[in-house]
Amino acid sequence: MSDETTIQEFRSAYSEPEDIWARDNYFHDDVERHPAVREARAAFGPAIVDVVRFRNETTIHVQPKYYRELCNYLRTHERLAFVALTDVTAVDMLKLRTTPRFDVVALLYSIDNRVRLRIKAGVDDGEPVPSLVPIWPGANWLERETFDMFGIVFEDHPNLKRILLADDWDEGFPLRKDYPLRGWKEYPSYNTERMVPRTRTRWTGRGV
Repeated sequence: MSDETTIQEFRSAYSEPEDIWARDNYFHDDVERHPAVREARAAFGPAIVDVVRFRNETTIHVQPKYYRELCNYLRTHERLAFVALTDVTAVDMLKLRTTPRFDVVALLYSIDNRVRLRIKAGVDDGEPVPSLVPIWPGANWLERETFDMFGIVFEDHPNLKRILLADDWDEGFPLRKDYPLRGWKEYPSYNTERMVPRTRTRWTGRGV
């Protein structure tokens, strides 16, 4: 055995254990070393549907019924401390997959660790998702906007009604990808007596 090998073994035996909470792990090439991913998998098991790393940003996909529970777990976790909710929105995945159609998205921030995390829950049209208002009151208007634009229902929201469009708006949800360019109804052409049909979308349905 060479002296070099002996020195390496000595260093390995007496070196400090790896810090699993080190900030570098939040950005490690192996996304499973991300502390939030590791703790979420340990706490929620198969409820974690997928984990995606894209351009150094991490997204955890969770089953809808565990959406609020996971967010609250990350918020109250002593080491993770994702205490700040910066946004709630949705994405219509109409042309990208068959089901679920929508992703409800919560953007979290840990002030202590200076990192961001995205939580997504996939829902179909008419399928509700738990509201985050009980744990972050600031989610109120964000969820109302998502309801107004996408038609996604948030369970336990204290006042889920339109916030951008008129209360009597009856032309659907404008940020859905199958929404016609100018709405569903005909509209009057001013200074004339004719009605102009709306411009229909080119998209005829979901695809993969």
